Amino acid sequence: MSDHAPPTDSPEPEPPIERETMDVDVLFVGAGVSSLAGAIRFMQLVEDAKGRGEDVPEMTVAVLEKGSEVGAHILSGAVMNPRALDELLPGWREDGPIESEVKEERVSALTTHGAYDFPIPPPNLANHGNLVVSASRIARYMGRKAEQMGVMMFPGFPAVDVLWEGDKVVGVQTGDKGIDAHGRRKANFEAGVNIKAKVTIFGEGVLGHCTRIVTRRLGLDAGRNPWQFETGVKEIIKLPKGKGRPGFVMHTLGYPLSTQTTGGTFIYGYQDDYMVVGLVVGLDYRDPGIDPQYMLQQFKSHPAIAEIIEGGKVEAYGGKALSAGGWYSMQQPYFDGGMFIGEAAQIIDLERLKGMHLGMKSGMLAAETAWEAIEADDFSASQLKAYMDRIEGGWVKEELWRSRNFHQNFQGGLYKALIRNGLAIMFGSHGRKAGHHDHLALEPVPVATGGATKPSERPKVDIPTYMLKLDDVYLSGVLHDEDQPSHLKVADPDICRTKCAEEFGNPCTRFCPAQVYEMVTDKENGGQKLQVNFSNCVHCKTCDIKDPYQIITWTPPEGGGGPNYKMT
Repeated sequence: MSDHAPPTDSPEPEPPIERETMDVDVLFVGAGVSSLAGAIRFMQLVEDAKGRGEDVPEMTVAVLEKGSEVGAHILSGAVMNPRALDELLPGWREDGPIESEVKEERVSALTTHGAYDFPIPPPNLANHGNLVVSASRIARYMGRKAEQMGVMMFPGFPAVDVLWEGDKVVGVQTGDKGIDAHGRRKANFEAGVNIKAKVTIFGEGVLGHCTRIVTRRLGLDAGRNPWQFETGVKEIIKLPKGKGRPGFVMHTLGYPLSTQTTGGTFIYGYQDDYMVVGLVVGLDYRDPGIDPQYMLQQFKSHPAIAEIIEGGKVEAYGGKALSAGGWYSMQQPYFDGGMFIGEAAQIIDLERLKGMHLGMKSGMLAAETAWEAIEADDFSASQLKAYMDRIEGGWVKEELWRSRNFHQNFQGGLYKALIRNGLAIMFGSHGRKAGHHDHLALEPVPVATGGATKPSERPKVDIPTYMLKLDDVYLSGVLHDEDQPSHLKVADPDICRTKCAEEFGNPCTRFCPAQVYEMVTDKENGGQKLQVNFSNCVHCKTCDIKDPYQIITWTPPEGGGGPNYKMT
């Protein structure tokens, strides 16, 4: 009789995973500025109550972050309205990471070779009194403040599922670590943890994984406009010594975007001769040949822009989707056991390219609501509705209401949008403009190009700062353990090599700002097949949004993976 078991085609089943449970009072999912402001505000309320002599039990507040550290995944347009942070942390400017106050403003319309400056910046793009900042540095600063107040920070712990009691949210499950590419546990396996909370506040940002789970299960978006998005890409350029312009802010419309494509560009001046150059494109575009990272290279080649960045060297890069649907896309932001804040709740003003202060304020309002719920020992939706009441009764709605139809006004093209939004600025927006799902706007290649059978080539742009997409990705600091399951799930890869190739020319190979998706030779079956380079992913979620067949789903990878933004 053999001493060895016979070989088997399938490995032995692994034992069930035993998970520890951790209980907290308030849990914030995601360590963006919205969650950090909320955590700080909640601890302030605890301290205020103690200062009044109230008998307050010890409160546990936790913040989960999927990135390797707080701020690692924070990418944002970096002109910040300081209103919320001034309110939350008076005196923060004395030690906070401010690059400069806005000193110089310019708004231009670009043609292929010309630039036409607006005599006065439009009111929605006027930035007097705002601050040029690094969004990731602001998050790190706020994270330190939160920790000093007793908030527990858990970087490297993505929330991968929601814990329920009936239809009540009672916390989240964090992701397992140490799973190999075949789904087997490695020697360093570490089970995820169930974190239960009296109140769970989701501040995951754009298209949050758990946010989507809760919204769909509870039908919180019923009767609302579809969620809509834009994708932004940006580079940070080091200029020759003395050529920097701290506090310089420039926005443009026009080239390299067509009149049928929503979007624009921005340039911000940092200290130490750094310049931030970025481009934003609405994901309801029609042309499957659009490539945001390539369009950024085209933008840098424009004579008016090339002059500003002359002699510079690209040192950092990033990409991120932005919530663009506005007020009418905002799902109900409260439910039994929790709330949504920041971009998880569609709270961002795309008309002004401002979201940080609105996100912070929403986090603060959610913290105040959570405090009242704990005092009342009532975590029902009817109790937490006070959060929405606070939004509607304050300046968050006031700002969002002004621009509630801004993105939808572009559905007829740039020129109609300029007229509609101009009238809205002067007389106020009226009615509710319907939105649409971004992926449905994409047109087949022959329709979008007027008869071509495949998207146009993207030749090298003849500028010193030209960056290949992979070279830019390297500068994002992105890192994933390649021996893990891909976090980008493609439900039917066969569609990619057949229908999608024929109709749209595989737009994922262009709209992804990190070259995650490639069509490569299929040596076994002939033709081409999709290759997913998930280790390149910068977590922008563009693929999940714009894929025309909706077969790509972004899920959280192993904790700590992704980009490592420091200057953005």
